[in-house]
Amino acid sequence: MTAAIISRRDFDAVAAPAPVVDVVVAVHDLGRPVARTVASALTTDWDRSGAVRVTVACHELEADDVAALLPQDAAPFTRLLEVRDGLGSPSGPYNAGMDVASAEFVTIIGSDDYYEPGALQAWCAAADEQVDVVLAPMRLQTGEVINTPRVRPRRTEQLDPVADRMAYRTAPLGLLRLSTLDRMGLRLEEGMAVGGDIAFTVELWHAASRVDLAAGAPRYVVGVDASTRVTTTVRPVTVSLAPYAALLSRDWFRALPAGYRRAVAIKIMRIHVLDTVSRRSSVDSWGEGEVAYVRHVVTELLRCGPAALRPFSRADRSVLDTILRPTSTARDIVAATAARAVAGRWAHLLPPAPWNALDRESTLRYYLADRFR
Repeated sequence: MTAAIISRRDFDAVAAPAPVVDVVVAVHDLGRPVARTVASALTTDWDRSGAVRVTVACHELEADDVAALLPQDAAPFTRLLEVRDGLGSPSGPYNAGMDVASAEFVTIIGSDDYYEPGALQAWCAAADEQVDVVLAPMRLQTGEVINTPRVRPRRTEQLDPVADRMAYRTAPLGLLRLSTLDRMGLRLEEGMAVGGDIAFTVELWHAASRVDLAAGAPRYVVGVDASTRVTTTVRPVTVSLAPYAALLSRDWFRALPAGYRRAVAIKIMRIHVLDTVSRRSSVDSWGEGEVAYVRHVVTELLRCGPAALRPFSRADRSVLDTILRPTSTARDIVAATAARAVAGRWAHLLPPAPWNALDRESTLRYYLADRFR
């Protein structure tokens, strides 16, 4: 089912100029700090000159209930959409908001998150006519910097999907040129509880003419004060890994350059597969058929990214090898992840063949890229 816009309340500024940026906020819970999100998009005179328009996609919520939460002085620059699809996925409301966008750039933001003051203006200042995407610098609300993608030293312009480890930037946070999205026909995948942006960004990073990073600009801030976040909830394995299984089945993904496919496969295994299994620390936390499902996903990743296991550390490789072994059970995987958790530093850094530590995707180089960015 595709998300349907039930009602639309446009912002009421008189003779407002066309905005430069359409900000799309998706909210599904009246307990979220959406007022903070909206206010953060309108912190400067430039924002409030009409350069920024905020669209709040009210997912399965009444627009009047959401409007009551928002700052009153933000009303002239804000419009509300009631979006209903019954799917419980953030992709639907984000797509609905992007569908009504008409500015040069569109950007999406979660209702738990917010911008540092002046962020949107600074990101726009970093864009020129050739830029398709301006990636937002990011941090957690606690202050910790989120260093993705881990680009080459001092590299901020014309990022390369492989050399600049673009696969690690799953969320399309920053400025997206609307004409580029329209030309490519890109939409978030509706119905996915998580990961609706996976295929979106994998294709965008490859096909965009130019992607820049707004290094040094005010940041996108990931809020951590909500009681739960969609992205941190533990779900069945088949739900957590569904976006990656879907990606692997797409013809256009299999047609990507081998080096990029390999980089994407390594990232999925390092971040998503290992995280998924490490969250299941007891045999009872594994459901029927889930071991076979994880094994299938990893096997398909290796088919799309040959030699993708080589750069993994000994600790990580032990878990992945256990997953791939046809006779392995949930108990075997739980034991392997427990051993990984207490492995020494060098086991976490060096691969079984030490020379593979020179691989761009090795664990050692992954962490060095963070230290010497």
